Amino acid sequence: MPYSETHMLKAQVKPSPSLIYNNLTLCGGDLLYAHIRQACAFPTSSLGSPVLTVRKIDSPHADVIHSIVACSHNAATFLVLATDAGLQIWDNTITHLTHVCPLPAAGAVDVAPRNAYFARGVTINVANDGAPHICFGTSGGAVYCLELSESSGKFKSSPVALPKHHKSPITAVGSAYQSRQGRWTEDLGCHLVSCDEEGGIAVWLAQHARAGGYSLVNSIDPTGQPVVSVAVRRDLIVAARLDGAIQLYGLRDGKLRADIGGHSRFISAMDIHPTKDIIATVSEDCTLGIWALPIGGAKASCLLSVCWLHAMLTGVAFCGPTSDDVAVVAYDTDEVHVYKHSG
Repeated sequence: MPYSETHMLKAQVKPSPSLIYNNLTLCGGDLLYAHIRQACAFPTSSLGSPVLTVRKIDSPHADVIHSIVACSHNAATFLVLATDAGLQIWDNTITHLTHVCPLPAAGAVDVAPRNAYFARGVTINVANDGAPHICFGTSGGAVYCLELSESSGKFKSSPVALPKHHKSPITAVGSAYQSRQGRWTEDLGCHLVSCDEEGGIAVWLAQHARAGGYSLVNSIDPTGQPVVSVAVRRDLIVAARLDGAIQLYGLRDGKLRADIGGHSRFISAMDIHPTKDIIATVSEDCTLGIWALPIGGAKASCLLSVCWLHAMLTGVAFCGPTSDDVAVVAYDTDEVHVYKHSG
């Protein structure tokens, strides 16, 4: 087996991560997580040390962070924070705040005001005309895109709303380009997947990143189980649901292709390998699971299932020189565990 619970490193990190979905991301050579209103970074090159130096990102904005996601395009990588005030976009060194996108006005929405208005869920996509753009969701059920000008390297000033579809808060958004970490492959396409708290999934096609550029291709009816994290791989949607299930749907027809009983309690985070068809998930049942996906005739298989006793796992990310190692963090726990790939 390429993974083993005995091939694990642990190190101390302070402060501890917040209790939000998918609270760990790899940006350049750093792993980052959110601690309430602040992003925290530590270098992957120091993962063999017992105590890691955690750098708190100094931001002029003191907004509660709901999503922390690294987005890559060509040679550029951005750290995107989705907050209760909108988006903060940082460069790959996480020292320069390059763009602030205020949260668009909620307007007239069909979503009951069950909570405050905030941004949640971030991904990068490339439209059919080649325009790269960041997509994000809101607790009002809206999805927006923010175009990146390749000539200037700057984001456009105002986000553009996708057509109305969701009737509950957005929980996750994803694309094949995000799942490949900005690598160009033959299976990319221009699709965006958005998910909501009722468990509904929508698939969009991006012709361009301007007004009217997105059209709804198909949708998957709400199941009552929210999608916590979503990825796109080889024309399949990989959806991690709150009830512990990992489901694969056809991207173009929305039909269920596989249903993996990944965890006994709710899933709190998922990451997908940028080049291999494997995912890592963590759950309230205190377990990390690494799974080979049933794609291209392969069977679903569990590569590792390991328990971090009494830990509320809240973030997981592939890392290391070949992206094969798996890092895990937990809420209110000053520690990171890294499971090394043994080749």
